[in-house]
Amino acid sequence: MSIKRFCILSLNRMHNILFFLLFFLFSSCFNQFEKKVVATCYSKELLLSELIENIPQEHEDSSFFAQEYINKWIRKELMLSHAEMNLNDKIKDEFNIQVNDFRESLLIHAYKEQLVLQNLDSIIDNNLIIEYYEKNYEAFILNKSIFKGRYIVVDKSAPKLKQLDRLYKSNDSDDFIELVDYCNQFAKEYYLQDTVWQYFTTIAQQLPIQINEEQFLINEKNNYFEDDYYRYYINIDDYILKGKQSPLAFVSDRIKNVLINKKKVKYLKDLEDKLFNNAISINKIKIY
Repeated sequence: MSIKRFCILSLNRMHNILFFLLFFLFSSCFNQFEKKVVATCYSKELLLSELIENIPQEHEDSSFFAQEYINKWIRKELMLSHAEMNLNDKIKDEFNIQVNDFRESLLIHAYKEQLVLQNLDSIIDNNLIIEYYEKNYEAFILNKSIFKGRYIVVDKSAPKLKQLDRLYKSNDSDDFIELVDYCNQFAKEYYLQDTVWQYFTTIAQQLPIQINEEQFLINEKNNYFEDDYYRYYINIDDYILKGKQSPLAFVSDRIKNVLINKKKVKYLKDLEDKLFNNAISINKIKIY
């Protein structure tokens, strides 16, 4: 059996389809044409409405995209039809069970997420975060060193580098405003949030040379490195080496997520118990 016999799509019909497509993309009268069949493969039909829905509005060549979509649709339906005809019933039954299980899981998950969104408060008291941190301090040992500081990358030909040499390590508030302005104008990359803990590895990996992170953090308050094109400035305000306990500020968001998840699990368990007990009380459950 040939594609020509089972997949009917004449060239003249394709031209008609493309005409309708291009015209009715911008027409308010599309509804009367939405059930127009543009291609068939065995018993399956591709409607004009589906074709239009799958064409990007900003696509430069809608006619080409339509042809590509129709061809792909035909090839997919051919493979699907042959799979349906040639796979034995046992395999198809197993797939149907898997598909049904997956569908049920998706529905349950969507329903749970909707209930959580509607009914569960995501606010966690700060005292609970502190309590969890103190009870589980062994879980918050750093596996990488962290630091507070600044990181700036500028072209070696950038103006006022001597000024930057002073600004990047200054703690003066006016100097910081000037530093921000300089970085906005000339920096290729910069990080100036020196009150926030960050992994030092993210900075060290971008340097033009390899450094011993621990030795650098201990011995270098500020420094810069150069390659053929750029200068890399680093200023260290504070650091904690790997193997030490993480500060609360660095892990508070992680702890909050843990507590929210615990709250969510408890809420859903209580909900399932409530549904189960309610169904029993009104005789909607029978166990034989």
